[in-house]
Amino acid sequence: MNDLDLVRTMRADAPIPSPQRLDTGRERLLAAIDSRPAAPRTGTRRGFVRWTALAGGLAAAAGAVVFAVSGGSTPATPPVRRSPSSSPLSTRQVLLAAATTAERQPAADGAYWHVSTLREVHFTKEIDESWYGKDGYYWGGVLILNGRDEAGKPGTVYRSKKKSPRAFEVADHMFTLAQVRNLPTTAKGIEKWANGVARSVSPSWRRQDIDFYTDDLLIELLAEAPATPKTRAAAFRALAGRPKVKSAGLAEDEQGRLGYALIIGGTRYLIDPSRAMLLSQSTTVGPKHAAITYLKVGWTNETPHPPTRP
Repeated sequence: MNDLDLVRTMRADAPIPSPQRLDTGRERLLAAIDSRPAAPRTGTRRGFVRWTALAGGLAAAAGAVVFAVSGGSTPATPPVRRSPSSSPLSTRQVLLAAATTAERQPAADGAYWHVSTLREVHFTKEIDESWYGKDGYYWGGVLILNGRDEAGKPGTVYRSKKKSPRAFEVADHMFTLAQVRNLPTTAKGIEKWANGVARSVSPSWRRQDIDFYTDDLLIELLAEAPATPKTRAAAFRALAGRPKVKSAGLAEDEQGRLGYALIIGGTRYLIDPSRAMLLSQSTTVGPKHAAITYLKVGWTNETPHPPTRP
């Protein structure tokens, strides 16, 4: 990332979630880093695929990567650029700019909601492809780029052998297409919805657990499910008012794309407000690093196919 140093020296005083949160995404990520078996996730894409992403650079692939959420549009804010003379944007400024861009984007549609990611845990990296059909079925696959799978095989491609019923997974919670399309379109409404989901996960969660999960749900909604432009704008605005969302300045993702880094409970999320995109998320604990880089996100009529090397 160049500014990957920012992630690798991420402050060690980030709040530690309670044990009750061990079934959520961040704990699974840390469990994968420590080579401990993650809790089973029946019927979920991340249960189907071992966590991995990217520790080194795949800069050669950057030119071939296309990222689209809710269709293309002219950015509502200027593209992110490095400028020695410019003042750093605050968390609120970054998120409100992204909200303005999101609500100006036209609604998009297609046969499949397609999410392509580059994942890393430890020194293993892989391409993960997921295709969510409007007919309620799911197709997915993963290609190991380096390292070996659990059976000791290098470069293995996993893929679903047949269609299987699926819902959309956001922050370890499942939602139907109808539920995603009917999410609130105001900041207060979407925050109330996310907080309600968080409270329903576990009766033993503390207030800080609920707050962290609410933040996770709001930000992962931006890439993991086909929310409408107005809902995505509402999520950005809700995040702008969340006290535990902190800005960490300009940074690059593993594909060399520039954005603004936000820190939520020890996880770094990279946002491009000029295109209302979530570019990546990453977590570092000591020398161990894990990341997800979003390569393609959006509706497509392209036929599902096995992942290929960039």
